[in-house]
Amino acid sequence: MCTDLVSYWVKEALKGSKWAGLDWEQKGMSNEQYAIHDEVLVAARTEERRDGREAAFALTDRETRRRCEAAKGATGSSENWRPPSEQRVPTSGSQPSSP
Repeated sequence: MCTDLVSYWVKEALKGSKWAGLDWEQKGMSNEQYAIHDEVLVAARTEERRDGREAAFALTDRETRRRCEAAKGATGSSENWRPPSEQRVPTSGSQPSSP
């Protein structure tokens, strides 16, 4: 399940699908799966620039399979929480509001 799910969403992001902008929870991914998604997407975009979309899709399939198997499905925490060192800062110049 991890491999198919993560691979699908990475490919949608590469294609620029309107659905690619959904958050990890809307995509049905755990935090661990989303981390794999982010890492594979960076590598796939690099591969796409270098060798084209088909090569990026092949890399996506290989890397998601390898990483999902290594993480035994990557089904850990689906809570909306990441350590402060991993939280993302918006690139629009605005800062996240305090709770």
